[in-house]
Amino acid sequence: MKQKISLFILYYLRFFAKIQISKVRFLQKRKHRQLDIVGITGSAGKSSTLLACQTVFPKTYKVKTNDNCNSESGLPLSLLGLKINNYNFVTWLKIIVLIPLKYLTNWKSYDILILEMGIDSASWPKNMDYLLSVVKPNIGIFLNVSPVHMLNFDSLDEIAMEKAKLVNQASVAIINDQDKLVKKYTQNKNIIKITPTKIKFSNFYLPDIYQISFGTALSLARIFNINYDQAIKNIQENFSLPPSRSSILEGIKNTTIIDSSYNSSPIACQELLKFLTTFKTKKIAVLGDMRELGKSSPEEHQKIYELATKSADLIISVGPETKKYFGDKSQKFDNWWTAAEFLKENIKGSETILVKGSQNTIFLEELVKSILKNPSDSSNLCRQSPYWLKVKSKFKL
Repeated sequence: MKQKISLFILYYLRFFAKIQISKVRFLQKRKHRQLDIVGITGSAGKSSTLLACQTVFPKTYKVKTNDNCNSESGLPLSLLGLKINNYNFVTWLKIIVLIPLKYLTNWKSYDILILEMGIDSASWPKNMDYLLSVVKPNIGIFLNVSPVHMLNFDSLDEIAMEKAKLVNQASVAIINDQDKLVKKYTQNKNIIKITPTKIKFSNFYLPDIYQISFGTALSLARIFNINYDQAIKNIQENFSLPPSRSSILEGIKNTTIIDSSYNSSPIACQELLKFLTTFKTKKIAVLGDMRELGKSSPEEHQKIYELATKSADLIISVGPETKKYFGDKSQKFDNWWTAAEFLKENIKGSETILVKGSQNTIFLEELVKSILKNPSDSSNLCRQSPYWLKVKSKFKL
């Protein structure tokens, strides 16, 4: 019964999302313009790529994004201009009543719609087929494949096949052909290959993983005939880091914090550990579990541990997976608050501290909060809304 109700709600959301897109197309046609839809998929870097793609456009373009709401429910809600954090029964009832009213009153149009499209499974409705039944991008972007969500897949090839459906149905495919699985399963004949591009910013430094995001944005700029130099300038002037994604913060005792506590995956964690080695100070790596890796979890956590031993002077791990698969050169903890106490006791001064872990029960942004030089900087951390603070307070109990 619960499954039937969930499907009813999803199909209800899908119906209104699709007619909302049709309405935007109609509004664009009246202005003698078209609606271009850009879909982004990959195991890592979707959010940063979306931001880079959004900032590459000049102000003459009206651009809308789904702002990380990339699931089977989040995607249609974002298309309708709605976002919720608390998925309880009462909230869904309110949403069901609100959606028709929102559809009737929302007459905003836009030229470019940029969407993250994330999948958790090869099965309906958590797969790419379902997302494509909601919206079909005419420009598809395929970044990479790693064992994220491996819990619900049999192999990396199966993940790649599912994600590739986005670019294979698109008119144009922008792909990272340095990733062998991306290249193998992309069948679109109209391909633009991503050239990783490093862009300098005056107020922050970025790890190399962002080069793919910027290269993607510049490829997208080519499609829309945006001058290369102007595209670079647009990114430099408008790109900023979202909370807890490689943010550089000041910590206690003159430390530097690399806050990447929003989420973690093998590709992203490897890149951040490499970034850590570029700092000349003593280095501390606080690493939480990487979730949903399935049967690849032992191997992937062991790889990260081996890289961490070469990248950091002190390794602190948080969560059951790192506790099981990291070696004896790491200090292991079950939760963020006990790890934070150990970290504060062992900071000598002037270290660089990388903090990276998956979502849900790890919540390493709270560890970051405990070592900030300026408590007001907590506003720059992820998951600081009243909803998330309430969730975390209950979890700590």
